[in-house]
Amino acid sequence: MGWVMPMHKEELVLLHLTLFYIKRFFEEVGIANGHFREYDKLGIKPVHIHKSKAEHKKAVFLLCRGISDIFKTVDTELLINNPKVKEYLDSIPEIECH
Repeated sequence: MGWVMPMHKEELVLLHLTLFYIKRFFEEVGIANGHFREYDKLGIKPVHIHKSKAEHKKAVFLLCRGISDIFKTVDTELLINNPKVKEYLDSIPEIECH
């Protein structure tokens, strides 16, 4: 197990924002079905920069749990074949590997 540098609050807030956008994407495409209840109850959003580092850390963990639960409970085929997900995936340019 390697040594891990602790995150600065600004980095944690940026991670919180990134995960928040993933949460919003899943909600917009109709995949999230109560997976983020605990996060929503917490009431801490990425824009709440005055909140403590510990509070943002808890928000990050709750978002990760919600995202993880989606991948555990939603059938992969349903996820990939969701029209909005498909549209999003099709909009990502392919990367050529040499």
